[in-house]
Amino acid sequence: MENQIPKALQFSHKQRYVRLEPASVKKVLVLQGSPRKEGTSKTDIVAGAFAAGCRRAGAETETIYLREKKIKQCQGCFHCWTKSPGKCIHDDDVADIMKAAEGADLVVYASPLYHFGIISLMKRYIERTLPGIEPFLIKRDDGKTTHPPRKGFKYIQNAAIIGVCGFPEVEHFGAFSANFHYIANAGGEFGMNIAAEIYRPLSEILGNPFYREENDRVIGAVEKAGCDLIVNGYVAPSLIDEIAEVRLDKEAIYEMANKSWQICIDKCMTMSEFQEELAET
Repeated sequence: MENQIPKALQFSHKQRYVRLEPASVKKVLVLQGSPRKEGTSKTDIVAGAFAAGCRRAGAETETIYLREKKIKQCQGCFHCWTKSPGKCIHDDDVADIMKAAEGADLVVYASPLYHFGIISLMKRYIERTLPGIEPFLIKRDDGKTTHPPRKGFKYIQNAAIIGVCGFPEVEHFGAFSANFHYIANAGGEFGMNIAAEIYRPLSEILGNPFYREENDRVIGAVEKAGCDLIVNGYVAPSLIDEIAEVRLDKEAIYEMANKSWQICIDKCMTMSEFQEELAET
């Protein structure tokens, strides 16, 4: 059974959400793609709340911080398809990450929005998962072409997508979302099954004590989303809409953001340093 598309996520690309069997997810792996450290990473705040909800529902969770891993760039050599089927030419951390993903019932891809797309570190990891498929061309159910999954790798991987951005409109996640849906749709009956997408615009206010009420509302909703996905097998579209909704005046947001950036410029400090300073006061 497929979920309806949330009102906030009415993008132009084809979207397909799959309902999971209730309580079927026992182990959740979060792939966290932000380069920011804990405490300043807004991706970490949202992904952490989602994982907390999963744990509250009884699932085991693990988070892998891609910034801490050695992930070399795919060379496009197809060595993993011919000379060493299923094994990449690079000897780094990707094989271990893929093994962890294989052992999870749900993989959460969490990334900040950079230049309207997923961060390059996450993209680099995804490109390196090529050993999990074979080079042969086969026809999907819709008549389009795809590659078959490789024996020994999981044929279907349930996934949830989490994204954060600084702009106050959720529409900016269009290309971000499309990247994952194209991957999911390309596999046809195999590959990625997207159970939920959770996007939070205006994420830079998360952790800011001046916006505690809005922060508590958003984090509470994200945690509920994680819990609901485990318990019910899906996240209600209305809850995803609630997370994506910004309940602050846009003009006030502009004023706050621009003043904050000017302070950073005047003090010759980064936004992360400024946010750490605020948290200490």
